[in-house]
Amino acid sequence: MRQWLICGGMDGSHKALELLEQAVQQRRPAGILFLGGILKPDEQRARGTGKKDLTPQEAEWYAEFFETMARIDVFTALVPAGHDVPVREFLRIGMGAEVQNPKLHLVHGALATNRDVAICGIGGELTEWVDTGEHSVRVSRSVAEYLLRPLWAVEKPRKVLLLGAPPPGPMGGAGDGAAIAGELIDSYHPDLCAVGGRTEHRGVQQIAGTTVVNPGRLADGSAAWLDWLRPRPEQVELLDLRETPVAG
Repeated sequence: MRQWLICGGMDGSHKALELLEQAVQQRRPAGILFLGGILKPDEQRARGTGKKDLTPQEAEWYAEFFETMARIDVFTALVPAGHDVPVREFLRIGMGAEVQNPKLHLVHGALATNRDVAICGIGGELTEWVDTGEHSVRVSRSVAEYLLRPLWAVEKPRKVLLLGAPPPGPMGGAGDGAAIAGELIDSYHPDLCAVGGRTEHRGVQQIAGTTVVNPGRLADGSAAWLDWLRPRPEQVELLDLRETPVAG
């Protein structure tokens, strides 16, 4: 699989979903790497004071997202972002969508393979000790290391890691980077690691033999394009999807 669209961070924006569908129609990727951020962040829920369960509007938005992915009909690997909560609902709805759409793969602690590539991921925040609660997707170091074990054994020419958090450095900005993310990259040595992050810190970074990409957020019109047949310095292109108007 040569060409990939890397994206995430729709944050409940219908416009962002339209931009994603348009980008697939125009570029015809072999696959999509999606870094979560389907729902709009809920500040009250993030503080632990809001409603724990999905609202009817959030449930409808999940349904619209997964219906669009089925219509796009492209191999897609995805993980949740920190605010795609409660994670049990994300997984329940996502697994139901997988049954209906065999090209959709939830790789949050799971492995997906296709042709020459193996993909595994950890969505949400990476922490030392605290695992997920009702208000934010969190995965501790020990659980992340356990869930990513399939990457050690799989035999594919290329390995891809999806992380909800960027490593420290330019992609993490001031305080957004997770040291654990950098250590996981060092441990598993994937060919590509796509990470969630703010659009103002989007970019491409080499960590040993791994190309690390923060594509920015679809809500800002930002995504990235990967072509593995290009020379390594030219493999990743950062996209502004707003430059081409959405039809209609």
